[in-house]
Amino acid sequence: MSSPRDQLLQTLAEAASQQPERIKVAEAQLKQWEVVPEFYITLLDIINDKSVDVNLRFFGVIFFKNGVDKYWRKTAKNTINPEEKAKIRSQLLSFMDESHNQLATQSAVLVSKIARIDFPNEWPDLLQNLLSIIHSTMNVNQAILIQKRAILTLHLVVKALCSKTFGPDRRMFEQVAPELLRNVASIYVEHTNRFFNMISTSTDVVNATDLETSLIALKSIRRLIVHGFQDISKVDETKAFFLLAFDHLQKFYTLRNSFQDTSSSVFELLDSKVNLIGKFYVELQKLRPISFIMTPGSRDVIHYYWQLLVMHSKSYETEMATQPYGTEKILIQALLLLKGIVRKSSYNQDIKESENRLSDAMKILEEQILTQSFVESFAELLISSYLILRKEDLVMWEEDPEGWVNFDETDHWEYQIRPCAEKVFTDLITQCRDLLSPKILKLLENAASLTQSDNLLVKDAIYCAVGLGSHELYDVLDFDSWLVNNLLVEAANNDPSFKIIRRRIAWIIGRWVCVKLSKENRPRVYDVMTYFINPEEDFVVRLTAAINLKSCVDEWDFDSDGFVSYLDRAITLLTRLIGEVEQFESRLKILNCLSLIVERMDSQIAPFSEKITNLLPTLWQVAQSEYLFKPAILVILTKLVQALWEQSINLHEFIIPIIQYSVSPNTEEHVYLLEDGLDLWLAILENTVECTPLLFNLVPAAIGLLEFGSETLKRVLRIIESYILLVPEMIVQSYSIPIMDAFTRLFGDLRPEACRAIIYVIDVTLQACPFELLKESIISTGLLGKLLNTIISVNEENPYVLVSYVSILARIIINDPVFFLHFITIASQQYNIQQENLLKKVLETWLDKFDNIGHPKQRKLSAMAFATLIATTNSIILGRLSQFVGVWCDVLSEVKESGGGDALVYWQEEYVGKNEIDDSDASPETKRKRALLQRDPIHTTNLIQYINLKIGECEVLNGGPEMFRQKYLSRVDNTLLDQLKGLMNV
Repeated sequence: MSSPRDQLLQTLAEAASQQPERIKVAEAQLKQWEVVPEFYITLLDIINDKSVDVNLRFFGVIFFKNGVDKYWRKTAKNTINPEEKAKIRSQLLSFMDESHNQLATQSAVLVSKIARIDFPNEWPDLLQNLLSIIHSTMNVNQAILIQKRAILTLHLVVKALCSKTFGPDRRMFEQVAPELLRNVASIYVEHTNRFFNMISTSTDVVNATDLETSLIALKSIRRLIVHGFQDISKVDETKAFFLLAFDHLQKFYTLRNSFQDTSSSVFELLDSKVNLIGKFYVELQKLRPISFIMTPGSRDVIHYYWQLLVMHSKSYETEMATQPYGTEKILIQALLLLKGIVRKSSYNQDIKESENRLSDAMKILEEQILTQSFVESFAELLISSYLILRKEDLVMWEEDPEGWVNFDETDHWEYQIRPCAEKVFTDLITQCRDLLSPKILKLLENAASLTQSDNLLVKDAIYCAVGLGSHELYDVLDFDSWLVNNLLVEAANNDPSFKIIRRRIAWIIGRWVCVKLSKENRPRVYDVMTYFINPEEDFVVRLTAAINLKSCVDEWDFDSDGFVSYLDRAITLLTRLIGEVEQFESRLKILNCLSLIVERMDSQIAPFSEKITNLLPTLWQVAQSEYLFKPAILVILTKLVQALWEQSINLHEFIIPIIQYSVSPNTEEHVYLLEDGLDLWLAILENTVECTPLLFNLVPAAIGLLEFGSETLKRVLRIIESYILLVPEMIVQSYSIPIMDAFTRLFGDLRPEACRAIIYVIDVTLQACPFELLKESIISTGLLGKLLNTIISVNEENPYVLVSYVSILARIIINDPVFFLHFITIASQQYNIQQENLLKKVLETWLDKFDNIGHPKQRKLSAMAFATLIATTNSIILGRLSQFVGVWCDVLSEVKESGGGDALVYWQEEYVGKNEIDDSDASPETKRKRALLQRDPIHTTNLIQYINLKIGECEVLNGGPEMFRQKYLSRVDNTLLDQLKGLMNV
């Protein structure tokens, strides 16, 4: 029989084959073996064996890497035993002479994954072992490969340790960082100096090994300094490297720019080196802003990046044509660094620094960096060079207008220079508002004379700056005056070259409308924004206006009456535009605008609803797998239904199949559509006046969704409640058993809040439906039995839930006390308890928990149930008369009812207050709920009269008043009886 190693090797060969059947069998076998002791040490032996095919070894290291995630931690199920782990760790670093790059990289990743878990407790010598390998191979030409592998592994280990953010892990990393930095920095300096020496003797770079090795070392150094030191300005090594990195940045940048062959690997390495040093400074400033400012040389770094922005301000577009990624990335880093410097609020978040250090840093910042001349020059540079639309923007505008708008709206500012400049300018004007406001106003004044096509891009950039600074300029710029005297005039300029400004005007209005715009000028804004969407306008202008029209409607004090004159034009043009666009991003933005208009215009949208609904079936069909788009359609349908109220019944034929599709667990998109589908379903039910056959046929789907018992349960329960309010008898006759059966199964497995929600639906059912129709279902499904069992259970149920359970018993007793006692008889046989003992236990628990009932309405319900029960000759019930009297006294003393038995306090926490709304202003379901509440015995029964009536019935059944007094009332405390008589005015 072959050895385990040979069997594993054969299985790996099968798993790496191209035949699905063989792969499936092999993967199943590997899955079975992966929990067997010695499996991973055997697999590692195969991975390190150079005589084995490299593809099998590569497959093996990937499998091992995944196994670490599943079985390496001590708490994992089927964890690898400690002895095997020790063997594995002892052999993990034996891949250093691996010639296959991808296999070596994955082996290094494997080491880092284990190091993240085991260092330092289980693998304390890992870092020293790696450093020993590196130092032993310095200046040994034959060992260059080993050194590169070791430095790469060290980098990945440092990266893994940095990702541990808990306090003890962070402190551990800070302890090892200084020693590691000294060692790795010496490696970096050694290889970097070699490279500089080489190019000083020859302009032809033949061997880039030193450059590549130093790049990997620099990656480790970046993380060590950024994450391993609390304050780099106080540590000699970090201060020295900060200055060294700046010196190297300048040298590498100069060398990079002088390199002719931009497609060579050496140029890529030089470019990576410059970007990595930039990343080091940007991250350091972001995480340690005060420490960065206080470090010697930081102002030189800031000045250098500022000079790069100035130097390339007019030429970077040309440079990007030849170096499409290099120059832009460097300039973005310059902007990001200056953005962090400018953003003063970030310094206050550096909680590790003292107040004095913060004060010193802010003094340096304000007196030496953010001077008035620098701030003004920076703002002018951004506006004149980096906020301007570039040639490639204008080309894309013409070739793909829709794609350009969507790209411009995307939040990608950290990767594109113009969006990044916009973010930087926003921070700059926020922090230096007083300095920049006069400058911006002066530029805006000069922009009025810029009408020639050559100057329109500059004008656009100035307008962009005004839009970005809306929140800072609102009290210095008279926007209404500028709008009327300039923007609206320019908006009427239909010259093709002026489309750049028309598009910017639409964008500016979107930025300013919620900041500062008088009520008188809002109709003018609605007019120009809807005018911009007309088909004769440039497509970019149309789409930009449609997107920003949403902001005009989304004002907190939006006046629908002021917009109604433009509603027809807006709906017509938006529905036409959504049919013309091709990208789902565009459709989604336009649909969101339409959705908000529907919501804000409410019932005024009714005359235009057909235009909206006519376009939705086509959009639904073409959406296919666009999972964000279909929910948007459901949202606008929901808002449309809510706006149309009773008229929404005309949409049932279109909407109900969509609801059925959205909530069906059998559809692939179910997970994306369910919540919005349920909201639409509920809106349909709340706003309909009749239950159409299509709507009624959805009931089984709602019952099926109860089984999920998930986050959607609350919505599903509301849907079932709505059906019960709408057609109570139809629901009970057709579906009472499956509904009550589902409720029974859910009880006990849910949180108290969910149980209370189910109880509420049962309570509504008991109020809305004839009790005769419910008797069978609440017994046959075991619902009543489960409630009763929970009440009498020895286990202490949450009082919050128990109180709601007894309210259901109270409803049943008030409806039919004979049925309740009959059920007690049945239940006593089922639980093998005497009827008297079971009834006694129920009453004991109920009376014991009565003080937990907080709402006056529920307390009255129990008082009425006890009064109903005493109309009997049952000695167990009448034996509790003294406690019943105590309950009646408590309830009667708390609330003073009207003659009809109602009280304002009973309406608290209901959906609608007693006199809160006028029925003409209520949705159909609100009216149904109000009618149900007004029929509720709690609101229609005078408790004093009811208790009197039931006491009278009890006296008749028990031999008359005298006999009743002698047999039962005599046992009640006289003080309690006197209190009751006083409360009942008897």
